[in-house]
Amino acid sequence: MGSRYYAHFIAESPSVAQAGEWSGIVELTRPLRRRAEERELSQVLAGSMDLDAEEIRILDWAYLH
Repeated sequence: MGSRYYAHFIAESPSVAQAGEWSGIVELTRPLRRRAEERELSQVLAGSMDLDAEEIRILDWAYLH
């Protein structure tokens, strides 16, 4: 079982139809690194939505135990 995170974020890209506010559970194969969590989470979310990490704005996130 991977590491699970709750994420609430905005995808800010005028070029895709699914741009907007999103929230949900993200399961990763390994925990995020300390002091880089938000950046890494943005990269994972952007990759899953075919966006650049700069187009993801994290509003809230938390590690789920």
